Amino acid sequence: VILSGSENRYVLTDLSPSTEYEVLLTAVFTDESESDTVSVIATTLARKAVRNLSLTDETTQSLDASWELEDPNVDSYRISYVSLSGNHNKEAVSVGGGQKRAVLQPLQPDTQYKVTVTPVYRDGQDGTSVSAVGSTFPLLIAENLRVSEESYNRFRVSWDPPQAPTVGYRIVYQPVYARGSVLETTVGEDVNSILLLNLLSGTEYNVQVTASYPAGQSEPMLINAKTLFLGVSGLSAYQVRPNSMCVQWQPLLQATAYRVSIQSTLNDQRQEVNLGGAASRQCFYDLTPSSQYQISIYTQTREMEGPSVSITEMTLPAPTQAPTEPPTTEAPPTLPPAKEVCKEAKADLVFLVDGSWSIGDDNFMKITHFLYSTMGSLDQIGSDGTQVAVAQFSDDARTEFQLSSHGNKEALLEAIQKIQYKGGNTKTGRAIKHVKESIYTPAAGARRGVPNVLVVLTDGRSQDDVNKVSKEMQMEGYIVFAIGFADADYGELVSIASKPSDRHVFFVDDLD
Repeated sequence: VILSGSENRYVLTDLSPSTEYEVLLTAVFTDESESDTVSVIATTLARKAVRNLSLTDETTQSLDASWELEDPNVDSYRISYVSLSGNHNKEAVSVGGGQKRAVLQPLQPDTQYKVTVTPVYRDGQDGTSVSAVGSTFPLLIAENLRVSEESYNRFRVSWDPPQAPTVGYRIVYQPVYARGSVLETTVGEDVNSILLLNLLSGTEYNVQVTASYPAGQSEPMLINAKTLFLGVSGLSAYQVRPNSMCVQWQPLLQATAYRVSIQSTLNDQRQEVNLGGAASRQCFYDLTPSSQYQISIYTQTREMEGPSVSITEMTLPAPTQAPTEPPTTEAPPTLPPAKEVCKEAKADLVFLVDGSWSIGDDNFMKITHFLYSTMGSLDQIGSDGTQVAVAQFSDDARTEFQLSSHGNKEALLEAIQKIQYKGGNTKTGRAIKHVKESIYTPAAGARRGVPNVLVVLTDGRSQDDVNKVSKEMQMEGYIVFAIGFADADYGELVSIASKPSDRHVFFVDDLD
């Protein structure tokens, strides 16, 4: 390099780093003569290396590489990465010299990577590289899978999200033992529970929850969950006759209706009725003697109908009579026989039945059985014999049927079997007044010159006054019997009933 005579400084460029150089200097005069040469030996500095390379913000498919280097001569950085297991070939990306960060993706989940950062200088030469090892997250599963809010056709499935960010979840469910197709739904990454609807009642389901990632799906988490059974319990037959039978059951609190059917197992003979949600029994008539029947009950709510609960029962054989025996006018075999002492009975008979909550379904059913057998003891029902009415009371009284409603024993007994349990508080005084004003009237079938007999059945103390109306009934010639059980107040029974008390008041511990 030739410089002017006035210069005494020069910067040597484009040298190699970390290299020893000898610099020679010679003066050139105007006559073109040269001075002796002087020299100096110097070494260029080494280039700076990348520092503090770190791999952070791991996901299932990416790593975030960051580093430090202050060197204005760096033109760019080359970041190369390769899996240590060899299942991901070496790849590289470049960023500008002013950047100190790069996101490496897409990577394999649950994989160790060696990441190398190399500065590239403006002269095209590589600087000193530095490496670090980092790992991507595995495809983590959802944790703590659990079930709640079980109902007849639904339940909720919840889980804890994994540590790695997901893009959503896939839920697959199907019945374990029953027939049913495989159902599937998906939710977003910010959802960690789902209410599964329109399921089968009383059915166990296998539920799988899979976390979804950009790189794939995790292994599924498994749990079994079961819906509640929408059906009655305690289904049994009673009063089985050659041409009829009755069934009873424990009603379900949430039921709004029941569909009850009876079908012969030998032919297509079938009957079906729809009952209210408070029903607990039903009788079927016009059946074939010595035949097996299947009785099925389907419990219904506002949303759905449950599966059937069924029993089978056989009707009794038809009664046989000797050929020489003349026809009789006795009651058909489906009815209880009349008792001799009751054949001549003639009265307007009213049963006032306690239907409060304290009675319960079981005891109320026993009361109706008592009414059934008692009425079966009477010989003639109707205007020429004994007329029968039934009222049920709790907070208020409800006439189940009037004195003139049924003119024969079969119709009366069928009506007794259809009485539905009411429920409520115990207002006996109001109920007795209802009988006096609404049942013992000519319009309701009350007759003149016929004894008026009232039978009150209750299990507890009245929540209103019974003395006044009871005295009025007794003064006006009504014959009042009081039957108490369980927690009935004996003194109150005495106040209700006619005198003498030992003939008109009865008390039992229970209804068995």
